[in-house]
Amino acid sequence: MIKLLKYLFALFYPELCLNCKKILVEGEKFVCLDCFCDLPTTDYHLYKANNARILLSGYSQLNEVTAYLYFEKEGVTQKLVHALKYYGNKSLAVYLGNIAATELKNAGYFASIDTIIPVPLHPKRERKRGYNQSACIAQGMAAVYGCSVETEAVRRVVNTKTQTRKNAYDRRLNVENIFMATAIEALSGKHVLLIDDVMTTGSTISACVDALVAVPNITISIFALSIAGQR
Repeated sequence: MIKLLKYLFALFYPELCLNCKKILVEGEKFVCLDCFCDLPTTDYHLYKANNARILLSGYSQLNEVTAYLYFEKEGVTQKLVHALKYYGNKSLAVYLGNIAATELKNAGYFASIDTIIPVPLHPKRERKRGYNQSACIAQGMAAVYGCSVETEAVRRVVNTKTQTRKNAYDRRLNVENIFMATAIEALSGKHVLLIDDVMTTGSTISACVDALVAVPNITISIFALSIAGQR
């Protein structure tokens, strides 16, 4: 009976590709195979001096830095990020974290991480949204790397306004001193992977790194699901 109901639901309410809106067939998830093959991956993990790392230069504690997809206005990545960030599609966030981690792990990237830390939202914003999209991405990656996700190791202590319309200088001022590391002893000597959904100027992740460098002998790697700018 349950299988029949699922079949009828799929018949009348078929799942559509989040990008091209074509009906998904068996084996396809969130996006059709054509759109999946056309995802604008960066391949940053193949290059030591990639654009994501350049945005975050200056920290001796940094190890590996990468972003998975290019974020372009009206492009497929924007549609995916908006779906997981503003429309409650937590399963999509987990899925994208999983496929990104699978590719990176197969390439030997982030091989020595001990734990994953998603960039936190302020508690008020997380309550309003109902979840932290970066934590969902982290769940998908942790399943591949077999490590823990620490959602309380860093706290966002200032509820900033949106960064969307700010320039690079104002973004940096907007996020200054907004994070605090709360697990300094537990993270001491560890290699942590810091995760965010979108990297634009790197200001938010930099502010999070600023909090983490207070931890003795910490090593920090960074993963952004997407990075803004031209390819």
